[in-house]
Amino acid sequence: MKGKYEHMKKALYSILILAASTTLFSCNKDYTCACTFSNSNKNFEVTIEKVRRNDANVICQDYSQFVGNCQIK
Repeated sequence: MKGKYEHMKKALYSILILAASTTLFSCNKDYTCACTFSNSNKNFEVTIEKVRRNDANVICQDYSQFVGNCQIK
């Protein structure tokens, strides 16, 4: 009987690990950094791929330092 519970315990741990890893990796998404200017012809957008929102904000702020007003959409 002990073997049966050990097998169930291993299966449960495997499911929990799979669920946790799926949750962690699903936080990475694509974000759009939109940079605007007084002359709207110069406006542009940059896609920041497969990052967490905080990381996308930092990258977009870095763009702002060089080109002007940029924000995550």
